[in-house]
Amino acid sequence: MLKTLNINRYLESSLFKIVLDEDGDILDMTEAVKLLMPKDFIPHHISEIFDQSLLEQIKKRLLLLKTETIADQNVLIGHLEVPNKKSEPCYIIYQQYSGRAILTIKIGEQSYKLNQLYESAYLKATMPMALVNESGYIISTNDLFLEIFPDQTSSELIHLQDLFYLMVPTSPFTFEEYILKALTQESSTVKMSYTSKGIQRYQDVSLTLDCKTQMFILRIVDITEQERLFEQLAHSDQLCTTGEIAASIAHEVRNPMTTLQGFLQLLEHEVTGNAQMYVKVIQDEVKRMNEILNEMLVLLKPAVDEITIFSLSVLVEEVLILLRPKALLDQIHLVNEFNAKGSLLIQANPNRIKQVFINLLKNAMEAMKANDTLSIMISEGNQQNVDIFISDTGAGMGEEMLETIFLPFVTDKPGGTGLGLPFVKKTVQEHGGSISVTSEIGKGTVFHLSFPLIPVML
Repeated sequence: MLKTLNINRYLESSLFKIVLDEDGDILDMTEAVKLLMPKDFIPHHISEIFDQSLLEQIKKRLLLLKTETIADQNVLIGHLEVPNKKSEPCYIIYQQYSGRAILTIKIGEQSYKLNQLYESAYLKATMPMALVNESGYIISTNDLFLEIFPDQTSSELIHLQDLFYLMVPTSPFTFEEYILKALTQESSTVKMSYTSKGIQRYQDVSLTLDCKTQMFILRIVDITEQERLFEQLAHSDQLCTTGEIAASIAHEVRNPMTTLQGFLQLLEHEVTGNAQMYVKVIQDEVKRMNEILNEMLVLLKPAVDEITIFSLSVLVEEVLILLRPKALLDQIHLVNEFNAKGSLLIQANPNRIKQVFINLLKNAMEAMKANDTLSIMISEGNQQNVDIFISDTGAGMGEEMLETIFLPFVTDKPGGTGLGLPFVKKTVQEHGGSISVTSEIGKGTVFHLSFPLIPVML
């Protein structure tokens, strides 16, 4: 816990501060305030130094002190009036502290206007911010802060340490060291993760000491996108480092696999009973291993394609002919919609593009149940491109899965390799196209593909 600072030490380190009890009696003041007073004059009550308007404002807040209601920090405007001196326009910052009221006096209209400017900049800041008093309590926040922590709007003051309980540090961290660094070095920063509405975000939480007021400014900078980018870069570096090794291993493994497959075919005719069943199981697993190796090689090596111009609608119809038997078996409705005046031609490798559609449609069908609908719509885009929308009414995906769906080896499908969608993305991009996906759990998924359109020569 952050230790409560001694009030005398607090006063010694600040300028123009007065401590009051609930009746407005002056309990203590800084030396700077005493210098504002005439010689041999020591005020005992606020009525002796403030004008009537400011006095009424302070009394209203002292009533809250009597009822033990927590008051937020307030800025009050009025005049400082002391015997034998000219009335000075001033404003005061009113705070409650351990059953006492603390008034910070600011003299002069220019200072007040400057404070208004600072307050406006604070409230309209583009990052979440909060003011923390010397005891560690959050006494003021801007709107962005409340958007992130909507539960912190109660009338009771929240301690900074209680706020930190809602967040998880990404590295070894102690609250005491964090505060000590802010006190000794005037600034302290820690990286935290915070989960809100099921979404994890990363934030740099910095605490800066304001020497004039002895209060802290808390700033929160959202670095989620930066952290996600670092994760992707680290993943890419890892793949690049292991890519060449994986390709070499895949080639080497295929040779003994081919030999194994040949001997299994011979053995299949030599065995009977349970042994024949075991051989069949081994053959199926060897076949699956070969499929995984082939998919890895496609991802790892640059493709040398035979590029041709072909009709996309014709190719999609060929794919649907292959998949209609499975759709009928699974009782899935297949809908093919073509919205264009003429043929939509693209320039690509037809075999690889066909595999792209097979992968996407098979994935969709595996996420669907009986009587669901799988639609593929082809239309001419607005910028010399052809758009393909593959939509299903299946299980859908959450936001976390959507963020990693095109990364290699990421899958939630039992027995899946996690290489199908990376192949899809790689192939689409190599042919000058783009791919995106939207999804909602329980409602389904939509893949949007786009390829450059080849104009038809008349």
